[in-house]
Amino acid sequence: MKIPQLPLEELELRMTPERLEKLQRVSLERLRHFTVVLEDLYDPHNISAVIRTCEVFGVQDVHVIEEINPYRINRSILKGAFKWLNIYRYKERARCMKELRSAGYQIAVASTNTTNQLSDLDLTRPTAFYMGAELVGNHPETLAQADIHFILPQYGITESLNVSVAAGVLLTRLDEWMERNGGRSRRTLSPEELTALRREWYERQIFGLDARPTVVEIGEE
Repeated sequence: MKIPQLPLEELELRMTPERLEKLQRVSLERLRHFTVVLEDLYDPHNISAVIRTCEVFGVQDVHVIEEINPYRINRSILKGAFKWLNIYRYKERARCMKELRSAGYQIAVASTNTTNQLSDLDLTRPTAFYMGAELVGNHPETLAQADIHFILPQYGITESLNVSVAAGVLLTRLDEWMERNGGRSRRTLSPEELTALRREWYERQIFGLDARPTVVEIGEE
């Protein structure tokens, strides 16, 4: 479906005042300072739960590596969350890391073999947080090439958290860090990014997902 190139103001008139107010208000809280990378997760429930959690916490971009396991979702868990995100799919983990680094992100990988806490990271820098596959964690190449490893606090006998729970804990901690360090508004979108995002959302709301897809596939180099 080809979308008519309408002025932003005309798109706004095509929505109810209540819907427009909500999209405008929520878009002000969106950020790309932090992003989440899912590396070869295989359980659609976990993938969907992490994506939904990212949307709730206002993380606009989610990167999905499917070099081994394909990207699959469970729509009943997502609850439509993917409609308001930008999801990037990669067939190669090396391509994903290259794209993130070129965008200015430092690479932080969750690992149980480190003592680094989130408080040890320089979170003033844009950071991409890698969440590894169930059972095996992140790929050895990813661990070797990461800028820093980190571990979430845990005090039990069980070695690690479920990946979707870990994502929730991570994003809660990051939200708390932002509140202690100048507020969320210091890391939200630039005016240009905000305008572009609102156009995407308005067109998606009016013309549907087929007209304005949320998923971008990034193939091999």
